Amino acid sequence: MFLLLPKLKSDSDVRPSDKAGKWDAQAFKTFDDVASSLDYKSPGQVKSVSSVPTIWARPLSMEMALHNKAYPIHRQMIEQWQGMLAAIALAEVRRFPLAAQLLELGELRHRDPFARSLYELLPNPPSQALYFLEGKNPWQDIYVFLWDGKPVGMSSPSTIVVPSEEGWWETLPWWNRTTRGLEAPHSYLNASEKALLWRWLENLNNELNGYSGQKNAQDRMRGLLQEFRDSLGSYPGQTLSLSSNPQFFGVPLNRGVLNALNRPVKAEPKESSVRLIASESKKGRVPDLLIIDPEIARSWDRSPQDIWIYQDQTLASLDIRDLLDKKILWKEIRWIQSEDLFTPEFYFIDQDDALPGAFLPDNTHLLIFKGQELTPLLPINPILLDYFTPEDLMRRLQFTPLNGKDGPVLRVSLDLPLSGIKNDERNPENFRIFKDYPIKEENALTQVPVLEIWPNFRTESWKEYYAFYYDLDVLASANPADKTFQISLPEAKEPHIFQEGKGSYQLTRLENFPPFIACQDRSRNSLGLILLKTPATVFPESSWKVGVDFGTSFTNVYINRKGDIGPLPLESLHLKVTEVQADTRLPALFEYFVPENFIPPEKPLPLSSVLTTRKSNNVTKERPIYDGRIYIPDRARFNPLEGWIETDLKWTNITLNRLFLKHLALHITALAAKNGIQQIQWSLSYPSAFSRADKTRYARNWKDLTAELQTKTGVTQISPEQDNLNYFRTESLATAQYFADREGLNLVNTTCIDMGGGTSDISIWEDGNDRFQLVHQCSVQLAGRHLFSQFLELNPRFLVEKFEIDAKEWQGLKEGNFHAKLDVLLRLESENWLKKRDFLEEDPEFQGLLRLMAIGTAGLYYYVGILLQVLYAREKYSRNEITPVYIGGNGSRLLNWLAVGGRFDRHAEVNELFSRMMSEASGFPDTNEISYISERPKDEVACGLVLDRTPLGGLTSKKPEPVIAGEDCVVNGQPIEWKDYLELEGDIKGFDIPRLTEIPQFLNEFNSAVKELDIQGLKPLPAFKNGELESSYKDRLWREVQKELRTNLIQIRGDSENIRIEPPFILGLKALLRVLGKEWAGK
Repeated sequence: MFLLLPKLKSDSDVRPSDKAGKWDAQAFKTFDDVASSLDYKSPGQVKSVSSVPTIWARPLSMEMALHNKAYPIHRQMIEQWQGMLAAIALAEVRRFPLAAQLLELGELRHRDPFARSLYELLPNPPSQALYFLEGKNPWQDIYVFLWDGKPVGMSSPSTIVVPSEEGWWETLPWWNRTTRGLEAPHSYLNASEKALLWRWLENLNNELNGYSGQKNAQDRMRGLLQEFRDSLGSYPGQTLSLSSNPQFFGVPLNRGVLNALNRPVKAEPKESSVRLIASESKKGRVPDLLIIDPEIARSWDRSPQDIWIYQDQTLASLDIRDLLDKKILWKEIRWIQSEDLFTPEFYFIDQDDALPGAFLPDNTHLLIFKGQELTPLLPINPILLDYFTPEDLMRRLQFTPLNGKDGPVLRVSLDLPLSGIKNDERNPENFRIFKDYPIKEENALTQVPVLEIWPNFRTESWKEYYAFYYDLDVLASANPADKTFQISLPEAKEPHIFQEGKGSYQLTRLENFPPFIACQDRSRNSLGLILLKTPATVFPESSWKVGVDFGTSFTNVYINRKGDIGPLPLESLHLKVTEVQADTRLPALFEYFVPENFIPPEKPLPLSSVLTTRKSNNVTKERPIYDGRIYIPDRARFNPLEGWIETDLKWTNITLNRLFLKHLALHITALAAKNGIQQIQWSLSYPSAFSRADKTRYARNWKDLTAELQTKTGVTQISPEQDNLNYFRTESLATAQYFADREGLNLVNTTCIDMGGGTSDISIWEDGNDRFQLVHQCSVQLAGRHLFSQFLELNPRFLVEKFEIDAKEWQGLKEGNFHAKLDVLLRLESENWLKKRDFLEEDPEFQGLLRLMAIGTAGLYYYVGILLQVLYAREKYSRNEITPVYIGGNGSRLLNWLAVGGRFDRHAEVNELFSRMMSEASGFPDTNEISYISERPKDEVACGLVLDRTPLGGLTSKKPEPVIAGEDCVVNGQPIEWKDYLELEGDIKGFDIPRLTEIPQFLNEFNSAVKELDIQGLKPLPAFKNGELESSYKDRLWREVQKELRTNLIQIRGDSENIRIEPPFILGLKALLRVLGKEWAGK
């Protein structure tokens, strides 16, 4: 197509050449005259005239068009000129890819032929110049503007800017792709942009005043600029806001009036329209999150420039690549592209209801794959849980099953509440996004791991949560069809990940209840989320008094809540996230985590005093659950020989002792918080057999661990001082309080005994002025393990033959390990074993066991008789009478073995034996006093610790009661008679019992009483003939007893503060029992 000049107007001043093809010299204004004289009326598209024969045709045409209203395409050129000015002015606001390059033709002409041509054909004289340059033609220095590196225009001394003919302004909204020309920008600008441009044009206009250009040209330009401003409206409140970048376009624009172009407008910061409105409880906790998606404009039926992203950036101005490439860094703010709120793939568990603890959309049951309901992992970005509670997010999440051309498809839709144009948090604008996921067989997970959270509640201050993960063998499987997931938890503290066999484990501590669990494959790639329902917040306000009886074999806990007294209510605090078979799940919880249920379920308390350190990360850190946990043994799987099983905690390893107590206190506190308890008053017991160092250490341990616990849980913890006789009591006093308050027994002239696994705690009482008065208390290390367990340890064959026990389970078990396993077995089977008593009564071996038990128990009563005699002689005890005995504790059940029919009560014949022993030892008449067994064996101390209805006197002494020797001994060379107090001070270098006198006397009295009373099922020692032991047997027996005794006495050395004082009588009795036990076992 050829563009030819149209004919001239009839009144034209232009005269054609008199000869065709001849060049005529004309004045510079000739081109302007030609443009004004053209008789041009186009019926269609307006095109610029491009047949002006000069290399500067485009800028000169623009000059003529702007300065000459009669110019045929004046209006079109004005709009193009306005479009380019607007592009420059809004380049930063809209992030236009606009740059400039300076061409200094005076310099370039020496190196470039084209530049030389431009220079030689410079417009001259510059009749319409708006500014002049010193010593040079203003056309010599021009700027070329580039859009994405392609030239689209230039500067001009006469028109400021000149858009190129059909320049490629590809992404500029007011560039017409069809005509390839700029248009007036007005309809593409929002009010804010118009206001900014309005003030920028004013600044450009004012800039003209600073330069001495052609006055007529300047006046005409001012008029054009003002016309442009007026067409935008009026914005007197708008301030001039210019870019802070001194070279925004890559080079400084500093030639004349072009200085005003150098800095485009800078948008004034506005509140974001795309800020995610968080759940109320999440507000202010994390930086704002901006959702970036070009579809927001279409969804809200708004222009992109109306959607404010951040500060001065709008949806129109923001180039997401600048954020991705970190060319733009936004501080104190987060941003995300909406597409990244979904995961790339959808993974699922090919089982229905595989996540009972998860929070899933309502219509999950509609998801079917190959005829089977599936359980989805949520294909969403966990960042959403920083801003939404699980409940809020679930309300905004929707699953829609679809039928795709290649199979089933899941559409996941998410409604995002954004701040919106009005920035009204109370009425956010919704933006819905969605993604369609093909349900692929290769994304099916065939197995789920054990996954638990503990505890499943919240308070405002609780900061101690634990998560447990266990995969049996899927992760270790080489079969690619075996698939499961691993986990990652938000804000996890000290994750402990380990392997054992084929099993994979993870133990994690958290300070907040996790809103979700991130699922990952073996390479730790994301598979999706498990959303957890937020447990209801508990608002604690009440208080508990908690009594803790930490025993050798068992530990018991009672509570007092406003007078309502009972065992600690053990309830499951687990959130069972995954559904796994019980035979896989429950053992894993018992061995590596917190048991869900305690056994036996009908009476879970007391707990076994057993600790497991299985797969501990570092025991020395003493972290509950991580480094040591309460172990709940059962008959089938309890093996004390395992390296991670720890028993005998009360008397041995201090670190393990603390670990057990830490987990115990944590578990109790969790149960308290779950039940609305804000304050715990701890009431603690200890045996009088504790050394002074034991007692001090025990009280301090509780003070330290409860202080730490208060910080982590927010539950106020009041742990008693060592000298607090109300809340830090001996086991004997707590037992007496129990008998008085719980069973309503009269303590006047009574003896109370708490017989545990390792100690028997004794207290003797009389009546006072207005209360029961304590006469004496002590603790002796003679209890269930010495009276029963040690004999079976010496003769495990007896267990196998008489009670059908698997011998393999007991091989290699010694002392504490043997006792611990037997304690568990007795707890579960003692009733069944007692039923066999009558069938075994005539069995000589069984009779031998009963005799050993009777000797030990009768020896304890004999020692009580000695106490009564000594106390009476010292005028501490006012009556020359023996007392009835109230006996409790776990060891008290042993008395049932000594009673015909296996049930000890006031009618049991063995009562006569015990009464006789007290009488013989004390020298007081035998009044056939009855022993009474507690209704709740092993509950007495824990229960008594939280009771205080009956006032007890004689508790004010903070000094430990002195031990009554009961047998002659020598300490550091100083003789102490049987009736003396045994008080150790300083460094103990020697402790000896040269010759037993009271123990032989006791054994003789025992044999005589058994023979005389003819108690069914009990017989004296076979060597007891004619009122005494046979001489040869007696000599050998006491020789062996003395030898056994010396072995034990060697250990009583060192600082008296660390020595657990035992009465010499009890030491002698235990030596006797050991020797007789070996004899019974055939050793």
